[in-house]
Amino acid sequence: MIRNFNNEISRKLIHVSSLIIPLGYIFIIKDKKPMVILLIILTLISLLIEYARSNKSSIIGYFFHKHLNSILRPNEKKGYLTGATWMLIGFTISVLIFDAEIAALSLLFLSIGDSIAGLVGRFFPIGKIWNKSIFGSISGFFSCIIFGYAVNNTLPFQIIFFGAIS
Repeated sequence: MIRNFNNEISRKLIHVSSLIIPLGYIFIIKDKKPMVILLIILTLISLLIEYARSNKSSIIGYFFHKHLNSILRPNEKKGYLTGATWMLIGFTISVLIFDAEIAALSLLFLSIGDSIAGLVGRFFPIGKIWNKSIFGSISGFFSCIIFGYAVNNTLPFQIIFFGAIS
């Protein structure tokens, strides 16, 4: 259990580190076009890394196998895309589709809400619906509302509320 806990913490720390993207969008870049370009570049780099990790004799494959294998999900070990790559794909699509204010909030919600929901749900699995912890989902929801208001208190409550639910 300790090993699983440490692996999950490590995985979620990587997940939370993705906060640099929505916070950069909110406070530094602020313009859609350069953000889309940056995310497309990061997504392409991530896809190249995914391809390279499939070859265990490559430097990247060796690094993944030696240092990150313990935090990969079973399907990721079989060669499927990692959560980090899926997250970048989702970030890119969100920034392409939505206005900056909504996109930045959705990226923030994914970075924070999903991490908190995952950790709380895994270690306090109180009630399950569709293999998800109710307690984890509620924790993720409230963390999204808190962080949503912390970075953008000008949006109507309904937008933050429904964004947090989604």
